[in-house]
Amino acid sequence: MAAMKTLTAEQKKALADFRQRQGGIDEGKLKRRRELLAARKSIVKLLEAEAGSVPGLAAKLNRPEKEILWHLAAMRKYGVVREVGEADSYILYGLVPAEGK
Repeated sequence: MAAMKTLTAEQKKALADFRQRQGGIDEGKLKRRRELLAARKSIVKLLEAEAGSVPGLAAKLNRPEKEILWHLAAMRKYGVVREVGEADSYILYGLVPAEGK
């Protein structure tokens, strides 16, 4: 996945203070965020081995196709995956090569 900028200690403290003023972070939202990140990590792991289609990835991950499509759309928007071809009239997705590799 794309590397995120590391926050400085001062930025981390400011962010923690802001979250505290807003009433903290809802545990349900944190759980959902962890689930989303885990799902995307699983997709990336599969795509590291070979390009995949929505139905193929959904079958391998035992997840609904619409959920996989949703993740791929978001990952494409942010430059993590791209369309790399077509097989059986389905678009194949692959990882965008990391710069400098």
